[in-house]
Amino acid sequence: MTKTTTTVRSLVMVVAVLTLSTAASAEQELPLVVDGKVIEKNIRHTDMDAKANPFWKGWTQRKGKTIDGKFALDRRNKNLKDFPAVKSALGDCAFEITFSCDPAQYGNRGGGRGPWIRLADRGGFGFMDKGRNLTVNGDKCSLPLKAFNRPSPINLGDGKLHTMSAKRVGEVLSFYLDGEKITEQKIGADGNLIFFLGALESYPNLASVKVTAAKFSDKLTTNFESLAPIQVIFDGTGKPQETISGGVAKRIEGRNYAPGKASVYRIPALVVTNSGTVLAFAEARASGYDWGHIRMVVRRSEDNGKTWGPEVDITSQFPDNSCGNPSPVVERETGRVFLSYHFRTNPSHTNSGPTHVGLTYSDDDGKTWSKSKFVTAQFKPKSRPWLLIGPGHGIQLTQGKYDGRLVIPCYGQGSGYVVYSDDKGETWTVGGSSPSMDINEAVCVELLAGDVMINARSPGRTRNRGTCTLTHGGETLKEGTARFIPELPDPSCQGSTTRYAWPQDGRPGILLYAGPGLPTGRVRATLWASYDEGKTWPHRQQIYAGGSGYSDIAVLPTGKIIYLFEKDGKQDLGFTVLPAPPVQPPKKS
Repeated sequence: MTKTTTTVRSLVMVVAVLTLSTAASAEQELPLVVDGKVIEKNIRHTDMDAKANPFWKGWTQRKGKTIDGKFALDRRNKNLKDFPAVKSALGDCAFEITFSCDPAQYGNRGGGRGPWIRLADRGGFGFMDKGRNLTVNGDKCSLPLKAFNRPSPINLGDGKLHTMSAKRVGEVLSFYLDGEKITEQKIGADGNLIFFLGALESYPNLASVKVTAAKFSDKLTTNFESLAPIQVIFDGTGKPQETISGGVAKRIEGRNYAPGKASVYRIPALVVTNSGTVLAFAEARASGYDWGHIRMVVRRSEDNGKTWGPEVDITSQFPDNSCGNPSPVVERETGRVFLSYHFRTNPSHTNSGPTHVGLTYSDDDGKTWSKSKFVTAQFKPKSRPWLLIGPGHGIQLTQGKYDGRLVIPCYGQGSGYVVYSDDKGETWTVGGSSPSMDINEAVCVELLAGDVMINARSPGRTRNRGTCTLTHGGETLKEGTARFIPELPDPSCQGSTTRYAWPQDGRPGILLYAGPGLPTGRVRATLWASYDEGKTWPHRQQIYAGGSGYSDIAVLPTGKIIYLFEKDGKQDLGFTVLPAPPVQPPKKS
């Protein structure tokens, strides 16, 4: 079943108002939860003795003992779990902890972090380097706090109680240590704040934990703006259908795949057929494990994405194997839709067997699919020991003598390359490749004269998309074109590209790219447009402010843009229809 989960900007505040709790007084206090259960209605306590205070009887995952009125955490991994609030805070609010720490008792993972006050989807404030530094960090967050760092003004090893707090007054969020304001920044007055205490490696001795606010909301997810309504068309159950041990996935008896009921959906791909049918592809996974039991599935829409048909299991012939990285392409003359993907015999990271390339096709707009065949030898360059497909859609060239050529993007060993077919998909040939330049997952788009531009993920420190141009219909690298694109950030994530328009009647051609909008995390899905064949990308528009991972993009016959992406994590795929980009680049200011 398809569900709509995101409202456009004009509706976001209405939803927030409807979920407010009624304030009984000017200030309310908030309980904490453990494993989803409320364990205390009022957490304003300084006595952490489990006998004197039933609050601590509920902390089944945190073992420790009371010493001089402080609850001392045992050094156990489960004690590193967050202390989460049961509601979010609205308007003026504060989160405060009173604690002591012994730097000699810190764990070493992460460089000695904590304690921290965390704000969901924003970042946090706390200690680093075993108490030597104070930091504000928003990496990998959708609404990141501005980074801040300074030496700590206190000695955490002094054995004294210290107080950390985060307070929002109006639109300003301030962080305090022992009553001294450490830093502040504007975050807005309207958003709901979801507080956590993060112990991390610090194992704090806690004397009090409390959060206060004028009003609270039951909503424990952030309200994110979106450019257009978003449907979740692949909705993972979140219930694993396999266990992982020693890198090997093993099915859980009685938990089998059924269409629409996969544990996790990831790795989207999109095409629009000759008849205008939208085909949305995905990996249907038995768990979140990249090397587990994975199937190729597709859903169809015959009304431009308004409604969707049932999930079709394309690789049902391989129920006990791993099939990933969908890369579909439409052959215009016949209408045939090809789907290439990688295939592993064993759902295992340690003994998966060789990676093969599977190829299947549909002649009825994705309703039914042929039995897959392996075409590994045609896709794999002789110089590379391994390869992977895309993921993301392939293209069919339309310009010059290469008109009709099918092209599928691939990658291997730090470079992107393509394979192509000049006989309507019967046979395939390895084409040109980028130089080795610290890139992997590749997509491609047609340029003028039948050239092909590769646009690839950068997994290293560059934090920008990698690109190069292949001439002669994708056969040969054009020297001097390999570079990283400064306008396109990349937090090491697959992205998507397509051509929107060719130059016509004095108007420039338009290329589109979509992916995460920040270099620090898979968040803020954003659409860019280039009006000079990919040399620059001046038009930029945010699609969704929340979590945004792998994606694919296509253009409807109506001229609108469709976008399928990993929404709010790695379990569900969201679909949205976007307006056409401007026909001219924005004027330079």
